[in-house]
Amino acid sequence: MQLEHWLCLGSIAFFVLFVLVVSSLYIFMFDDPNTSNLPIDADNFANPKLLQFISITIAPGGILAAVAFILSKYYGSKKIGAMLIVDGIILLAGMAFVQTLIGNIAEPYITDTVLILPPLFMGLSIPVFIFGIRLMKVRKPRPKKEYF
Repeated sequence: MQLEHWLCLGSIAFFVLFVLVVSSLYIFMFDDPNTSNLPIDADNFANPKLLQFISITIAPGGILAAVAFILSKYYGSKKIGAMLIVDGIILLAGMAFVQTLIGNIAEPYITDTVLILPPLFMGLSIPVFIFGIRLMKVRKPRPKKEYF
């Protein structure tokens, strides 16, 4: 396989990892912080974790997807385009699931970052779809025929 294929596979892994860690954090925040024996400051718990998850998972995944797109945008690739569309589907479906979890989160954990993260990344999945579709539509240039 070419380098672009491996980059796309890495981006899929990072996108899945992002969805999993964000959903596990939101599920962890179901319980009231006063009922656990952990020393948790509920006012400053979710924001640093979410920013950490963004910088560790979705930022490198987005960079890998962008590099794969840049490397293959001139000749087009249905396989890489399909993998970018899968990236977008994973991000959109995962963040839609996380959006459904917000209603169950304990009140002390609710911050602006917790509320805005799922819609933000649902919106960011749309350009990933567009780039994947663009790659699938690019035709390879035909060689010029020289008669003389």
